[in-house]
Amino acid sequence: MRQESPAPPDSPPPPARLDRLNRWLTLGANLGVLLGLVILIVEVRQNAALTRASMEQQKNALLAEIELNIVKPELSDVWVKSVREPENLTDAELRTMDGILVALMLQWEQRFLMADAGLATRADARQHVVNAAPYYFGSRFGKHWWSLQKSGWEGTVMMEIADPVVESVDEDFLANYLDTLRLAADAPALPETDVDTP
Repeated sequence: MRQESPAPPDSPPPPARLDRLNRWLTLGANLGVLLGLVILIVEVRQNAALTRASMEQQKNALLAEIELNIVKPELSDVWVKSVREPENLTDAELRTMDGILVALMLQWEQRFLMADAGLATRADARQHVVNAAPYYFGSRFGKHWWSLQKSGWEGTVMMEIADPVVESVDEDFLANYLDTLRLAADAPALPETDVDTP
């Protein structure tokens, strides 16, 4: 009867080789999943940064459009009238001012939506309102207009963030600001006199 030769001592039996192969495959699969997650996180952050930049650009474009409309001669007269003598605004002028301030509130609302989506902080949104509010609501007309809007925004971020800021704005801010922009007229030059020197 022929005797079988034993397997060489240094080669593992087939089940051990298969187990080792499974461990390597599992490790490779786990590394692949981890690499995929890292790539996904990087991509999500890049998309968030692009979205943030796009929304910032839209916000700035809307504010620039509001400002460019206000400086048109026919609108700037209405704007100044709302600051200096709001009681004399006509119905058409009231509607013009209403449209300007509604556009501003929509621009603020976009900033609040960015904060809610995690694309900006509440502090950023509040600072934006703090910076802009005096230049739009710093008049008797602006403060009166704001008081009429409150009921429609109750319970919203607009009232939570913007209302305390607008309420604290001085109603004479815009009139005083316009006054400070005006340069004082040069004092007339004194006539030169000949002075006899000894």
